[in-house]
Amino acid sequence: SGLIIFCFFTRGFTPGYILSALRACCRAKKLFALHEKAIAVGNLIYIHSWLNLLKILHINTEKTWRGGEQQVLYLAKGLAAKGHASTIICQPGSPLAERARREGLAVVEMSMRGGFDPVAIFKIACQLRTGYDILHLHTSNAHTLGYLASLLKRGHKVVVTRRVSFPIKGLWGKLKYTGVDKLIAVCEAVRNDLINSGIPPRLVVAIHSAIDLSRYEKRRVEPSEPIVGNVAHLAEHKGHKYFLEAAKNVLAAIPGAKFIIVGDGELRSELERYAKSLAIADKVSFLGFQKDIRGFIAQCTITVLSSISGEGSPGVLKESMAIGVPVVTTDVGGSREVVADEVSGFVVPPGNPDALPSAIIRLLRDKELRERMAVKGLVKVKEFSLDAIVEKTEVVYR
Repeated sequence: SGLIIFCFFTRGFTPGYILSALRACCRAKKLFALHEKAIAVGNLIYIHSWLNLLKILHINTEKTWRGGEQQVLYLAKGLAAKGHASTIICQPGSPLAERARREGLAVVEMSMRGGFDPVAIFKIACQLRTGYDILHLHTSNAHTLGYLASLLKRGHKVVVTRRVSFPIKGLWGKLKYTGVDKLIAVCEAVRNDLINSGIPPRLVVAIHSAIDLSRYEKRRVEPSEPIVGNVAHLAEHKGHKYFLEAAKNVLAAIPGAKFIIVGDGELRSELERYAKSLAIADKVSFLGFQKDIRGFIAQCTITVLSSISGEGSPGVLKESMAIGVPVVTTDVGGSREVVADEVSGFVVPPGNPDALPSAIIRLLRDKELRERMAVKGLVKVKEFSLDAIVEKTEVVYR
């Protein structure tokens, strides 16, 4: 720049002309820097394509931490280990944002106020313009946002994961589910529900949710007293009232039994009052939300999933089996696909006031049966390993 000024002055140019020339130099310098960056990015994209690696944008709209968020993190980590580049769009300050960053994953924190947030739709479209092969949508609101953003920016494959067995409602629900490239149902039961709702079978593939088996080890000993655990969000469809009613019946046969409920939600106060009305409050402990449930599961003699609807591929069943804890589950969603009835646990009808306590009592009274089921469970849970699920998802992406 100094040399340019000297040359201009010696040739009689005016200060205004010199200033314009300097501005032009600065613009040229910026353009050159941008050109270098473009070459670098282009080379990276070329190398990425040459290696047949993918660039994936995941969207999750939840503000809390539950099974679905764990699955997004598992998948993004597994894909990264295979060389694929994943970016996660999630709510500002959410547990998913915090944990994904801790794992070294790329995170974009974005406020998303429902599925029809116009600002979020525009921002997602802008993010897509940076170049992605796959847009993977992990929640219902994420599905709506991503679907609408993809109308503004095309050129990528849209994949949606459906984790629950609730029915699809209305014309819009069917429209957005048929307007994607592929649907991942987390179990065959959810896949069948989608097909029965009018979704073409060619769009839907079943891939169960994963479990990172490296984080689990079989417990050495059972607790010295009978403890029955229930790990679930405190919502109506999780059937906690049936669990408490079953607890009352179990206590009539096994007075020394104790019950723990891990999880929080809108029904906590109501359920605590219901336990008091059943005169079992002193036998039931509400432990609230826990970041790491492995230790609580290991403290249980058995665990119970009492859901009456909505389940996909329940993670707590897999976690219990990975720790060597036998399970009792209701026959909802993909539970039967995870637990083989009378082999790795018991599968009972949902909302049945007799079947659930009967299965719990039978397991608590028979240690040999518990040990046999625990061994079968440890074998079965290997089907849901992280590596297997990542490989199946890669096939969908291709």
